[in-house]
Amino acid sequence: MISSGKEMVSQSMAYTDPEPSDDVLVTRCKTELPHTTRSYEQLVQRHMNRVYHTVYRVVANQEDAEDITQDVFLKVYNHIKKFEQQAAFSTWLYRIATNSALDALDKRKRRRGNPIFVKAQTGEQQPECSDPTHSQTPVEAGPEERAVQKELRECINRVLKQLDREQAEVLVMRDLEDLSYDEISGILGAGLSAVKMRIHRARLAFQKVFLQLCGQAQLAFSVTTQHQIPFQQKKGDRHEL
Repeated sequence: MISSGKEMVSQSMAYTDPEPSDDVLVTRCKTELPHTTRSYEQLVQRHMNRVYHTVYRVVANQEDAEDITQDVFLKVYNHIKKFEQQAAFSTWLYRIATNSALDALDKRKRRRGNPIFVKAQTGEQQPECSDPTHSQTPVEAGPEERAVQKELRECINRVLKQLDREQAEVLVMRDLEDLSYDEISGILGAGLSAVKMRIHRARLAFQKVFLQLCGQAQLAFSVTTQHQIPFQQKKGDRHEL
Protein backbone atom coordinates (compact mmCIF):
# COMPACT_ATOMS: atom_id res chain seq x y z
CA MET A 1 0.00 0.00 0.00
CA ILE A 2 1.56 3.31 -1.03
CA SER A 3 1.62 6.45 1.05
CA SER A 4 -0.87 9.20 0.29
CA GLY A 5 0.16 11.91 -2.19
CA LYS A 6 0.41 14.53 0.57
CA GLU A 7 2.72 12.33 2.64
CA MET A 8 4.96 11.83 -0.38
CA VAL A 9 5.11 15.58 -0.97
CA SER A 10 6.09 16.14 2.67
CA GLN A 11 8.77 13.42 2.58
CA SER A 12 10.25 14.44 -0.78
CA MET A 13 13.08 16.55 0.68
CA ALA A 14 14.75 13.40 2.01
CA TYR A 15 15.56 12.08 -1.48
CA THR A 16 19.04 13.12 -2.62
CA ASP A 17 20.14 10.91 -5.54
CA PRO A 18 21.90 12.53 -8.53
CA GLU A 19 19.48 14.60 -10.56
CA PRO A 20 18.31 13.27 -13.93
CA SER A 21 16.36 15.60 -16.20
CA ASP A 22 12.64 16.25 -15.78
CA ASP A 23 11.95 14.28 -18.96
CA VAL A 24 13.74 11.24 -17.58
CA LEU A 25 11.88 11.47 -14.27
CA VAL A 26 8.51 11.85 -15.99
CA THR A 27 9.21 8.79 -18.15
CA ARG A 28 10.12 6.82 -15.04
CA CYS A 29 6.98 7.99 -13.24
CA LYS A 30 4.83 6.67 -16.04
CA THR A 31 6.24 3.17 -15.58
CA GLU A 32 6.89 3.20 -11.82
CA LEU A 33 3.78 4.78 -10.29
CA PRO A 34 1.98 3.87 -8.12
CA HIS A 35 4.34 1.12 -6.92
CA THR A 36 7.47 3.27 -6.72
CA THR A 37 7.39 7.00 -5.99
CA ARG A 38 11.08 7.85 -6.04
CA SER A 39 11.07 9.73 -9.35
CA TYR A 40 7.88 11.56 -8.43
CA GLU A 41 9.44 12.67 -5.16
CA GLN A 42 12.43 14.08 -7.05
CA LEU A 43 10.11 16.13 -9.23
CA VAL A 44 8.33 17.44 -6.14
CA GLN A 45 11.60 18.33 -4.45
CA ARG A 46 12.88 20.11 -7.56
CA HIS A 47 9.80 22.24 -8.21
CA MET A 48 8.10 22.67 -4.82
CA ASN A 49 9.51 26.08 -3.95
CA ARG A 50 8.80 27.68 -7.30
CA VAL A 51 5.26 26.30 -7.41
CA TYR A 52 4.60 27.62 -3.91
CA HIS A 53 6.06 30.99 -4.88
CA THR A 54 3.88 31.16 -8.01
CA VAL A 55 0.74 30.33 -6.06
CA TYR A 56 1.53 32.66 -3.18
CA ARG A 57 2.00 35.65 -5.47
CA VAL A 58 -1.53 35.08 -6.79
CA VAL A 59 -3.43 34.29 -3.58
CA ALA A 60 -1.32 36.38 -1.14
CA ASN A 61 -2.04 34.05 1.76
CA GLN A 62 0.51 31.61 3.19
CA GLU A 63 -1.91 28.93 4.39
CA ASP A 64 -3.89 28.99 1.14
CA ALA A 65 -0.68 28.84 -0.88
CA GLU A 66 0.54 25.80 1.05
CA ASP A 67 -2.78 23.98 0.55
CA ILE A 68 -2.92 24.83 -3.16
CA THR A 69 0.69 23.72 -3.65
CA GLN A 70 -0.16 20.35 -2.09
CA ASP A 71 -3.15 20.10 -4.41
CA VAL A 72 -1.01 20.93 -7.46
CA PHE A 73 1.33 18.02 -6.78
CA LEU A 74 -1.56 15.67 -6.09
CA LYS A 75 -2.90 16.59 -9.54
CA VAL A 76 0.54 15.84 -10.98
CA TYR A 77 0.58 12.46 -9.21
CA ASN A 78 -2.87 11.57 -10.54
CA HIS A 79 -2.38 12.78 -14.12
CA ILE A 80 1.30 12.45 -14.98
CA LYS A 81 0.71 9.23 -16.93
CA LYS A 82 -1.52 11.23 -19.30
CA PHE A 83 1.09 13.97 -19.80
CA GLU A 84 2.21 13.57 -23.42
CA GLN A 85 5.55 15.42 -23.00
CA GLN A 86 5.03 17.54 -26.09
CA ALA A 87 5.95 20.50 -23.89
CA ALA A 88 8.38 20.66 -20.98
CA PHE A 89 7.21 19.19 -17.68
CA SER A 90 7.77 22.57 -16.00
CA THR A 91 5.48 24.23 -18.55
CA TRP A 92 2.71 21.73 -17.79
CA LEU A 93 3.31 21.97 -14.04
CA TYR A 94 3.26 25.76 -13.80
CA ARG A 95 0.09 25.98 -15.82
CA ILE A 96 -1.52 23.62 -13.31
CA ALA A 97 -0.20 25.88 -10.53
CA THR A 98 -1.45 29.05 -12.19
CA ASN A 99 -4.89 27.63 -12.87
CA SER A 100 -5.17 26.19 -9.36
CA ALA A 101 -4.32 29.58 -7.85
CA LEU A 102 -6.81 31.37 -10.10
CA ASP A 103 -9.44 28.75 -9.23
CA ALA A 104 -8.89 29.65 -5.58
CA LEU A 105 -9.43 33.33 -6.37
CA ASP A 106 -12.65 32.48 -8.20
CA LYS A 107 -13.90 30.49 -5.21
CA ARG A 108 -13.09 33.37 -2.87
CA LYS A 109 -14.95 35.79 -5.09
CA ARG A 110 -18.05 33.56 -5.21
CA ARG A 111 -17.91 32.83 -1.47
CA ARG A 112 -17.23 36.34 -0.21
CA GLY A 113 -18.57 38.54 -2.95
CA ASN A 114 -16.29 41.44 -3.82
CA PRO A 115 -14.55 42.44 -0.57
CA ILE A 116 -12.83 45.60 -1.80
CA PHE A 117 -11.06 47.54 0.95
CA VAL A 118 -12.73 45.50 3.71
CA LYS A 119 -9.83 46.16 6.05
CA ALA A 120 -10.15 49.92 5.62
CA GLN A 121 -13.87 49.78 6.38
CA THR A 122 -13.66 47.53 9.43
CA GLY A 123 -10.35 48.72 10.82
CA GLU A 124 -9.37 45.12 11.60
CA GLN A 125 -5.73 44.13 11.56
CA GLN A 126 -4.86 41.34 9.14
CA PRO A 127 -1.92 38.97 9.77
CA GLU A 128 1.16 39.66 7.71
CA CYS A 129 1.49 37.33 4.73
CA SER A 130 4.72 35.38 4.60
CA ASP A 131 6.46 34.04 1.53
CA PRO A 132 9.48 31.98 2.69
CA THR A 133 10.65 31.34 -0.89
CA HIS A 134 10.92 34.95 -1.95
CA SER A 135 11.00 38.33 -0.27
CA GLN A 136 9.83 41.32 -2.27
CA THR A 137 10.65 43.70 0.59
CA PRO A 138 14.36 44.37 1.28
CA VAL A 139 15.66 43.36 4.70
CA GLU A 140 16.52 46.99 5.46
CA ALA A 141 13.01 48.27 4.58
CA GLY A 142 11.36 50.24 7.33
CA PRO A 143 7.83 49.74 8.73
CA GLU A 144 6.31 52.23 6.28
CA GLU A 145 7.73 50.52 3.21
CA ARG A 146 6.74 47.07 4.50
CA ALA A 147 3.20 48.34 5.02
CA VAL A 148 3.13 49.75 1.49
CA GLN A 149 4.41 46.46 0.06
CA LYS A 150 1.73 44.53 1.95
CA GLU A 151 -0.98 46.88 0.69
CA LEU A 152 0.33 46.52 -2.85
CA ARG A 153 0.17 42.69 -2.67
CA GLU A 154 -3.42 42.90 -1.43
CA CYS A 155 -4.30 45.31 -4.24
CA ILE A 156 -2.80 43.03 -6.89
CA ASN A 157 -4.82 40.15 -5.43
CA ARG A 158 -8.04 42.18 -5.66
CA VAL A 159 -7.35 43.30 -9.21
CA LEU A 160 -6.62 39.77 -10.44
CA LYS A 161 -10.01 38.73 -9.09
CA GLN A 162 -11.70 41.33 -11.30
CA LEU A 163 -9.98 40.38 -14.56
CA ASP A 164 -11.16 37.79 -17.04
CA ARG A 165 -9.59 34.40 -16.41
CA GLU A 166 -7.60 34.52 -19.66
CA GLN A 167 -6.20 37.95 -18.81
CA ALA A 168 -5.21 36.93 -15.29
CA GLU A 169 -3.57 33.75 -16.57
CA VAL A 170 -1.30 35.46 -19.11
CA LEU A 171 -0.31 38.15 -16.60
CA VAL A 172 0.70 35.58 -14.02
CA MET A 173 2.76 33.69 -16.58
CA ARG A 174 4.48 36.72 -18.11
CA ASP A 175 4.80 39.21 -15.25
CA LEU A 176 4.85 37.05 -12.11
CA GLU A 177 6.55 33.93 -13.44
CA ASP A 178 8.57 35.85 -16.06
CA LEU A 179 7.99 33.19 -18.72
CA SER A 180 9.14 34.04 -22.23
CA TYR A 181 6.71 34.66 -25.07
CA ASP A 182 7.82 31.36 -26.62
CA GLU A 183 7.03 29.48 -23.40
CA ILE A 184 3.62 31.11 -23.09
CA SER A 185 2.93 30.38 -26.74
CA GLY A 186 3.66 26.71 -26.10
CA ILE A 187 1.46 26.61 -23.02
CA LEU A 188 -1.51 28.29 -24.72
CA GLY A 189 -1.06 26.72 -28.14
CA ALA A 190 -1.25 30.18 -29.71
CA GLY A 191 1.03 32.07 -32.10
CA LEU A 192 3.55 34.61 -30.81
CA SER A 193 1.65 37.59 -32.22
CA ALA A 194 -1.56 36.47 -30.57
CA VAL A 195 0.23 35.92 -27.25
CA LYS A 196 1.82 39.37 -27.34
CA MET A 197 -1.52 40.99 -28.09
CA ARG A 198 -3.24 39.09 -25.25
CA ILE A 199 -0.57 40.20 -22.81
CA HIS A 200 -0.72 43.80 -24.02
CA ARG A 201 -4.51 43.91 -23.63
CA ALA A 202 -4.34 42.17 -20.26
CA ARG A 203 -1.84 44.74 -18.97
CA LEU A 204 -4.07 47.58 -20.11
CA ALA A 205 -7.04 45.97 -18.36
CA PHE A 206 -4.98 45.39 -15.22
CA GLN A 207 -3.75 48.97 -15.05
CA LYS A 208 -7.27 50.37 -15.55
CA VAL A 209 -8.69 48.29 -12.69
CA PHE A 210 -5.57 48.84 -10.58
CA LEU A 211 -5.99 52.62 -10.80
CA GLN A 212 -9.66 52.31 -9.87
CA LEU A 213 -9.13 50.06 -6.85
CA CYS A 214 -5.61 50.84 -5.73
CA GLY A 215 -4.74 54.36 -6.82
CA GLN A 216 -3.51 55.41 -3.38
CA ALA A 217 -1.41 52.27 -2.98
CA GLN A 218 0.06 52.87 -6.43
CA LEU A 219 1.08 56.40 -5.52
CA ALA A 220 2.57 55.35 -2.19
CA PHE A 221 4.47 52.45 -3.75
CA SER A 222 5.97 54.55 -6.54
CA VAL A 223 7.00 57.35 -4.18
CA THR A 224 8.34 55.13 -1.38
CA THR A 225 10.24 52.51 -3.41
CA GLN A 226 10.70 54.18 -6.83
CA HIS A 227 9.56 50.97 -8.56
CA GLN A 228 7.28 50.83 -11.58
CA ILE A 229 3.67 49.81 -11.16
CA PRO A 230 3.01 46.04 -11.51
CA PHE A 231 2.17 44.61 -14.93
CA GLN A 232 3.44 47.58 -16.89
CA GLN A 233 5.08 46.98 -20.22
CA LYS A 234 8.63 45.72 -19.79
CA LYS A 235 11.56 47.36 -21.51
CA GLY A 236 12.17 44.38 -23.77
CA ASP A 237 8.52 44.34 -24.81
CA ARG A 238 8.24 47.86 -26.18
CA HIS A 239 8.67 47.20 -29.87
CA GLU A 240 7.39 43.62 -30.04
CA LEU A 241 3.67 44.19 -30.77
